[in-house]
Amino acid sequence: MPTDLQRTIPHLFESSCSRYPHNILLREKRQDSFIGSTYTEVRKRVYDCAGGFLSIGISKGDRIALIAEGRNDWVVAELGILYAGAINVPISVKLDELSDLKFRLLHSEARIVIVSGAHVHKVRAVKNDLPELETVVLLDGEPAGADERTYAELLEKGAEFNALHNGRLEERWRSVTESDAANICYTSGTTADPKGIILTHRNYTANVEQASGLLPIPPEYCSLLILPWDHCFAHTAGIYTLMRNGASMASVQIGKTPMETLKNIPLNIRETQPTFLLSVPALAKNFRKNIEKGIRDKGPKVEALFLKALAL
Repeated sequence: MPTDLQRTIPHLFESSCSRYPHNILLREKRQDSFIGSTYTEVRKRVYDCAGGFLSIGISKGDRIALIAEGRNDWVVAELGILYAGAINVPISVKLDELSDLKFRLLHSEARIVIVSGAHVHKVRAVKNDLPELETVVLLDGEPAGADERTYAELLEKGAEFNALHNGRLEERWRSVTESDAANICYTSGTTADPKGIILTHRNYTANVEQASGLLPIPPEYCSLLILPWDHCFAHTAGIYTLMRNGASMASVQIGKTPMETLKNIPLNIRETQPTFLLSVPALAKNFRKNIEKGIRDKGPKVEALFLKALAL
């Protein structure tokens, strides 16, 4: 499909669903193996999620924050937000200072926070200081108050809303324009208050077009997304570039602690056999250190062969 019809993220996703309906988009480890969800299956969940937002009165331009580890429903939730015409405010799970979290939620005027069970305690600690916040949606765990609901309940309400209001959701996502804001991404705030950087739908889709032109991605490609999903790099070069080209993405198995999640990466690489990985220099350096240590542990002869191969 011509790229001029993919200038918003909903249009980009719809185009890929039409071209690659049975391709696997998302892969997630459940129990002992990675299970795939097709573009068609994911689109159904996106529609339910977006319908859920419409059912509770989300309007175009409203802000919804997302605080969770990389997982299938991270992508579904973001797409649901964008289909509802709202703006996603992705927040790092590494943000532990309550004052920093409060600043971002207050500054963005988020009406809803979608959060994983591992991080909901942070939101509960500051939510009474957030006058704009109306609802906390739990990706896992149980609600602890009238202002909280489960993600499963949101999807259920969305499916009911879409059945009763045929065409309302399509009207909403088709009303989204390329100049509408898609994300508000906050800087680290190490030297001053964090700055909320507004990124439009066209900011993303233009970068996806450029990335696809530089590195063609065949539909059979798969990547394990090991970088933080709330960052623009993983968003652009990972999620939406793969999505545009009918390829698939896998998430790292979530551990009980951040360190346990990191330790799952080597195993998940072996399990998913990704075609390529997105990395940053610090992570690549760490990979190399671990590889070189493994080589040294095999003895001086193996290490000598390895060093000779590097010199070629």
